[in-house]
Amino acid sequence: MWSFVCHRQSKSFCAFFFAAIFFLSFNCPAQTEKEDSLKNRLKRLKGIARIDCLLELSQQYFGTPKKDSIFYYADKAAEEAQKINYNHGLAVACLRKSGFAVCYQNDLLQAEKLAREAISWFSRTANKKEITLAYQILGRAQTDQSLYDEALTNLNLFLKWAQITSDSDWVGFNLETMTDIYRERGEYVKLLETQQKLIQMDRASGNNNYYSFHELWVLGLMYRLLEEYATALPFWRKLFVESLGDPISCWNQMEYAELLTQAGQADSALYYYNKFDSAGAAQKDLRFFLLSKGEYYLYLKQYSTALPYFRKALLLHQQLNDRRQTNRAFLDLAKTYDALHRNDSAIAYARQGLAMALQTKAKPLIRDGYKILSTVYDRLQQKDSAYFYYRNYITLKDAVMNDQTRGKMAAYDYEHRIENLANERQLQQQQIAQASLQKKLLLFGIAGLLLLGIIVLRNILLKRKNEINRRKLAESQLQLEKLEAERTKAELQQRATELEMQALRAQMNPHFIFNSLNSINRFILQNNRQEASEYLTKFSRLTRLILQNSQSALIPLESELEALRLYLELEALRFDHHFVYTIKVDDDLDVSALSVPPLTIQPFVENAIWHGLMHKEERGHLEIAVFEKEDQLCFQITDDGIGRKKAAEFKSKSAATHKAMGMRITTDRIAMLQQNSLQKPFFIIHDLVLPDGSPGGTEVWLRIPATL
Repeated sequence: MWSFVCHRQSKSFCAFFFAAIFFLSFNCPAQTEKEDSLKNRLKRLKGIARIDCLLELSQQYFGTPKKDSIFYYADKAAEEAQKINYNHGLAVACLRKSGFAVCYQNDLLQAEKLAREAISWFSRTANKKEITLAYQILGRAQTDQSLYDEALTNLNLFLKWAQITSDSDWVGFNLETMTDIYRERGEYVKLLETQQKLIQMDRASGNNNYYSFHELWVLGLMYRLLEEYATALPFWRKLFVESLGDPISCWNQMEYAELLTQAGQADSALYYYNKFDSAGAAQKDLRFFLLSKGEYYLYLKQYSTALPYFRKALLLHQQLNDRRQTNRAFLDLAKTYDALHRNDSAIAYARQGLAMALQTKAKPLIRDGYKILSTVYDRLQQKDSAYFYYRNYITLKDAVMNDQTRGKMAAYDYEHRIENLANERQLQQQQIAQASLQKKLLLFGIAGLLLLGIIVLRNILLKRKNEINRRKLAESQLQLEKLEAERTKAELQQRATELEMQALRAQMNPHFIFNSLNSINRFILQNNRQEASEYLTKFSRLTRLILQNSQSALIPLESELEALRLYLELEALRFDHHFVYTIKVDDDLDVSALSVPPLTIQPFVENAIWHGLMHKEERGHLEIAVFEKEDQLCFQITDDGIGRKKAAEFKSKSAATHKAMGMRITTDRIAMLQQNSLQKPFFIIHDLVLPDGSPGGTEVWLRIPATL
């Protein structure tokens, strides 16, 4: 129902975007026949049937030259629906008119007003057909007015109603709009997560290309936002030049030209700017061209040439109440006037841009506004103002840098999984490298803050030694910086702890796989082919499950128990069913909601089999009980084996090494959990004794925090 081209144009909120939402088919002989058929039917209909026909007829004109007919038939339907109190007809009529306001009038305020009216009418009727579209239009109109919090509320209501009404036709457009909000706010991880849902839709629709359309777009965008332009360029070149071909939409053309400029390919960027017909373009497209071309000249430091482009673009964006692009134009003008040393104009535009950015919580724009004002006031020798804005700039710069770092980690992780899903070691190295980069960036930030504090303190002491109040202010500032340094140090220590936990999880996988492969080797040497094949089949299932579980610090208890059952089946086959086992799970436990570290129980079960039951002459019994006690998850592992004392006599040198590694890793992981939890995990081993005093086996109690 929707295409990638329409999605990309949604960024400019152009007419074709909402025309694509409403259209059933473009102007063609088949559509003309349908229009004629509807008009003939209209003559014979009355009441609700006539109103529905008018609304259907109104929809037919989206994407056709007869655009005025959209409003005409929708307005006529509204008049007749009002007479008979047909609420659903009034709701859809408002919806059609809101689409008209967006597609052909570029009137965001009117579109928002009509969409709200449509939702109000929908609330008075049981027929909710097309209510999702009303929330989408409302959310989109609010997005382009930079009303991001309200927009997200309505976009989430869209998703709620899409589930209730099973209307998934416009989910793609909804996710695109949410992407725009996260892009403007610099929330790169959320942006990537939202785009991944679109990518899943690409794959589900039968797109079997190595990269789907949305994968190419989001990877190019992510690397561009993270200022890695050379890395971003191949993705968008493949998308805009090789896949979509020529011509491409105005928005796509401008974004691609901007990326070429940022990547240092100004001549190639100029080629795409020159392809745009600025003389014949409508205002809805011309405003994006003017702003983008102005930034091209700003990049080339041709400031006087850039100014007229920015002024014209600002005027057009303000006329259409597009606050997102207005904010961008304000800051572009401020940067240009700053470069020309026209201080008053730079301050005026920077303040307007900063005020809008603060309202919308767009951190990258807030950072730019603080930077411009800091630079201008410093040039004017207004040290207090310059310091105020510079301090805020440093804070926002660090925040944006942290967002970029997290975005880089997410982008690298996603691209890596596309190329090689099975290469776990390389993924771990990338994560460690990104963690190291984040530490360096944080350290540089701390050093910069400390240096700034020293400079400010020195100036204050030299100029105003006798001002007691200023001295107290300087001391307070220094104390704040020390507290910030301590907070940052604590964050770094927490990150180091997380990385240690990842390393311990990574050690568990090769340890377990080594033991399982050793079991397979012994089994093949001792058993026939059919049983060996059965063993290998179950082992492959178990290996896949372990590899899946190992990518997360915590996994559902259900997955842990499934892996444990597979392991026990393998060991039972290997020992020719020399032991039987039972797994008892408390009925009150929600195994799908509770989470545990992967391979938590397996080392203890393995120890019971290898050292307790393997040397027993008669058939052994192994029982595993899982239950919750005092808000902690408990595991009771009981075997009737030969006991630890006698097992020590049979233990070979290799077996001792095996046990030491498994139990050591498990002990280390529990120790790490103790550092990160208020409820301390522990495990206790009891030696069981029969009534005659002989060894009766071993019982292990393991208790860890119950994590939802």
